[in-house]
Amino acid sequence: MESAPQLLGPLILLPLMFVVGLQLTLEDFRRVAAAPVAVVGGTLGQLLLLPAMTWALAAAFGLSPALTAGALLLAATPGAGMSNVMAAVSGANVALSVTLTAVASALSVLTFPLLAAFGLGVLLGDGLDFEVPVARLVSQLVFFLALPIAAGMWVRARRPEASIRYVGRANRIAVIAILVATVLGAVSGTDDLPSGRDLAWAVAGAVSWTGAAMSIGWILATLLGLDERDRFTFLIEFSARNLALTIVVAVGSLGRLDLAVFAGAYSLTGFPLVILLALLRGRLVRRATAA
Repeated sequence: MESAPQLLGPLILLPLMFVVGLQLTLEDFRRVAAAPVAVVGGTLGQLLLLPAMTWALAAAFGLSPALTAGALLLAATPGAGMSNVMAAVSGANVALSVTLTAVASALSVLTFPLLAAFGLGVLLGDGLDFEVPVARLVSQLVFFLALPIAAGMWVRARRPEASIRYVGRANRIAVIAILVATVLGAVSGTDDLPSGRDLAWAVAGAVSWTGAAMSIGWILATLLGLDERDRFTFLIEFSARNLALTIVVAVGSLGRLDLAVFAGAYSLTGFPLVILLALLRGRLVRRATAA
């Protein structure tokens, strides 16, 4: 049975995604579709570069097989729905963020078990066989992504002036909600964290992983010739992973609590770091717009 913090998280996400929809129009998605290099490059980059970087980072840190396997699980998951909220708050390309999250989540039904099974099989030497929680993925896509964003876009289309007028206030409320959701996620995941040396390695690895993922996203977007808004969108999408899916597979499907340790450390350190950068950029963008 899920705890109260785990139940409140999705409930907070619903209005946040509605706020994301208020900042989108169909024309935004048409522009993304007209330049598919960002979607294709961003999707392939997450599928290929993140697992490779994770493997190299784990080897450099000398992480244990269990921590390395947990890090690979995190890297193999699609981006988090919260990344769309962070893109909106930071003034990045929201349509591109939503598209990348949706495409990665849809493909993860096939890519996640392939990447995870290969990595875990090599590291742990077990004939691991697990099922991806497809129902959970579909529900996340439909109920916590597509429907609230579509509702926000509908309101924006019907009352564009009012929507634009209240976006700033809605984003400020979204910032508070993001912080609350982060605290709730941390509270619900700290009971399973180890202590001492193992925790120190997990925290150091999670912070380094987040920084490396940000760098890969930014550099790849630069190589693809994308502008600064799109580069920051890549930075968020590459580093904000689906924590819930990682923990569900590690604990629920595999019955391995130790495989969720890296994700727990990431929820306390790496994910808040992504949020902090998004908030800082949003503040700078607002100041520049006001000036």
